[in-house]
Amino acid sequence: MGENLPRSRLDIFQTLDNFVVSTTCDHQLTGCASLHLYHARLAEIRSLGINPKWHGEGHGTALIKHLLSKAQQLDVEEVLVLTRAPGFFEKLGFERVSKSDYPKKIDKDCQHCPRRDCCDETALRIRFD
Repeated sequence: MGENLPRSRLDIFQTLDNFVVSTTCDHQLTGCASLHLYHARLAEIRSLGINPKWHGEGHGTALIKHLLSKAQQLDVEEVLVLTRAPGFFEKLGFERVSKSDYPKKIDKDCQHCPRRDCCDETALRIRFD
């Protein structure tokens, strides 16, 4: 699916509580992802990564479904994701949207991205009724 964008060690430490992991029955780490809250209505799924050994085994889907459930428990109205694998998220009910619909996200996170001027990520969201 590609690699995650670089994040500083400090940023990872400050958001560590936002991460969830997936494991096998014998406790092998298979993947991780995080849920970042922007405000009461909007969250973003970030840093989804699955060990290539475990691709196609449902670990990514399980992580996303868990984070969507967590977002619903927090009464978040919509969850955003920026990805280079939009098909994966579309299969889970996400719809494509314009990145320009989320200027605060772009201002906060994209200004330090090495791909800022040639972004190849697709924005998708899922809304809860």
